[in-house]
Amino acid sequence: MLQPRPTHLLLDPALSAQGFATLQRLVRELGAYRTYVEKPVQQGFGVGLVRRHDALLHEIRRKVAEGAVESMEATAARTNLFRGILFEAGRIAAPGVEEILNEPRFLDAARQISGCPVIEPTMLYANLILPGQELMVHTDTPEFFGLAKDRAPEWLLVVMHHSGLFASERIAIAGGVTFLGSCEAGAFRFWPAGAGEERLAPRENIAIKLDADVTFHGVARVGGSDAPPPPARPSMHLVPEGQGWALQDGDRRVHRYAAGEVRVSTQWKARCFASEAERERARQAPALEIDEVVDRIEADLRQRGVLTGPRPADMELAILMIDTYVPFP
Repeated sequence: MLQPRPTHLLLDPALSAQGFATLQRLVRELGAYRTYVEKPVQQGFGVGLVRRHDALLHEIRRKVAEGAVESMEATAARTNLFRGILFEAGRIAAPGVEEILNEPRFLDAARQISGCPVIEPTMLYANLILPGQELMVHTDTPEFFGLAKDRAPEWLLVVMHHSGLFASERIAIAGGVTFLGSCEAGAFRFWPAGAGEERLAPRENIAIKLDADVTFHGVARVGGSDAPPPPARPSMHLVPEGQGWALQDGDRRVHRYAAGEVRVSTQWKARCFASEAERERARQAPALEIDEVVDRIEADLRQRGVLTGPRPADMELAILMIDTYVPFP
């Protein structure tokens, strides 16, 4: 009898001493870290929505239900983490990153989680979360044949996956988070079975690997539940300063954070294929187009009886898609 694949794996340690030292150096040397969201989508399907409108919508509704509503400015400051790209889409932004991308422990974990032997590392980000910030509950942005976040709204890709309508065109992805150190609170929250939250506290050189496109997850508020929103705005950036970090607005230093105050982690991802032939098929397959995607989803909404009459405006249709298909825990 086949054994079920694990929903997640804990790697402790995540890297050898040399590998971890390399990762620390890469993160510190990358330079300025920018905010994840700087403005809503300006063109195409979903104009006016933010990149992860699904997660934002769920978060606002949750806070309304709990009577913990804050201003949009405070919500943005709490949820807009700082990100640096070490490697993405074949582009190396940090020389030496190949050692981390091809870490045998990461590759083996991806094989176990996906059940696929062919692993192709595609991404390594560094994520910095300030005291008072948290990461909304979400699943990661998936990929499909010829369609990823460079060509489609991220919330739409999430809807595509959870709808089940594009399963045969989805590219399996395994990934995970490696912590560079401890901080106050800021636990990694995840729901490996769809219900029942689990938490992992940040600790130096440990990693959790999972299919983050499937498993809902988020980050508890760094600094504790009573920590106020940070003085962060989309125009600002975060830079290393001594052993800590400085929040900058242009050349003006807004705030300095000591070592251990900022939650520092890296995010690794890889595409997973059953064979080299399958990888080649994914490369050669005709790319999905946005209009085709929207038409297919609209047809399913009508078949479900959720949508009748003329097609609504894009924003209304987008919210209906999110509410219909994304099953937040």
